[in-house]
Amino acid sequence: PRSTLFPYTTLFRSQRFQSQPAFVLQHRPYSETSLLVDLFTQKTGRIAAIAKGARRLKSRYRGVLLPFQPLAVQFTGKGDVKTLTGAEPAGSQILLSRDHLMCGFYLNELIIKMIYRYDPYETLYTVYGCALDELYRTADAEFTLRRFEKILLAEVGYGLHLQRDVSTGLPIEKHFVYRYLPETGPIVDDNSRSDGVLIHGDALIALDQEEMFTERVRRELKQLNRTVLATHLQGKPLNSRRMYAQLYPEKGSAAARVKRVEF
Repeated sequence: PRSTLFPYTTLFRSQRFQSQPAFVLQHRPYSETSLLVDLFTQKTGRIAAIAKGARRLKSRYRGVLLPFQPLAVQFTGKGDVKTLTGAEPAGSQILLSRDHLMCGFYLNELIIKMIYRYDPYETLYTVYGCALDELYRTADAEFTLRRFEKILLAEVGYGLHLQRDVSTGLPIEKHFVYRYLPETGPIVDDNSRSDGVLIHGDALIALDQEEMFTERVRRELKQLNRTVLATHLQGKPLNSRRMYAQLYPEKGSAAARVKRVEF
C-alpha cells in the first residue's frame, strides 16, 4: 500500500515551474543584494519571487527586471514567496510617454490590489499586454483604461452590469438616466435616492460595446469606474493616482490640463 507520508512529502517538496511569459508589476529591495519582485505571469497569475543578487552590478538580472518589459521567467519554491531562477527579455520593452507611463503604473497597481496570488488570469494577462501596447501606440488612454477596468472587474467576480436595468430586467435605453449602485447595478433614476452614480444609458452601452467615448461619456464612465473600484478596494488608496495628480494638478497650466488623462 502507498505510504501515508506520500501526501506530506509531496506537499512540502520544492516545486519548479517551467518558463512562462511574465511582466514585472513592481519590485523593491529585499536585502543588500536582492530584490523582491511582484510578477504577473501568464499561467500562474500574480506571484512574489526573490531575485537573488539582482542588485549587484554584474547581476544577470540587471536591466532585465523592468516594468512593461515582456519576459520569460522561471521560478521555484514551495512557499508563498518563490525564488526566481531565470528571467530574460521576450520582446522589446514597451516605452511609454510620461503621462501614459503613469497609466501603466496604475494598471500594475490595480492588478496588485485586486487579484490574489497564484490564481491564473490568462484572459486578463492578454488584455494587460494589449492595454500596454495601446498606451504606447494611441493617444486615447482613457478608452484603454476604462476597458481594462471593466475586464478586470469581470475577471475577479465583480463584473459591471451594463446591459439591463437590474430592477426591471429591461435593456438599457441610451436616452435614460440611471443610478448605478456599485454592488447592485443600474436602475432608472426617479430622484428617490441619492446614493450611487448618475449615468446616462448611452455611457453604459458605450462601455459594454467598447465604442469610442464622447466627452460626457468619458466623465460619466470615469466616475462610475472610480466608484465601483473604490467599493471593492475597501478604501485602499491608489498611489499611482496620487502621483499622477501631483504631476498634473487640476489648477496647473492650460497645457498640463490638456494633457491630463483621467483615471
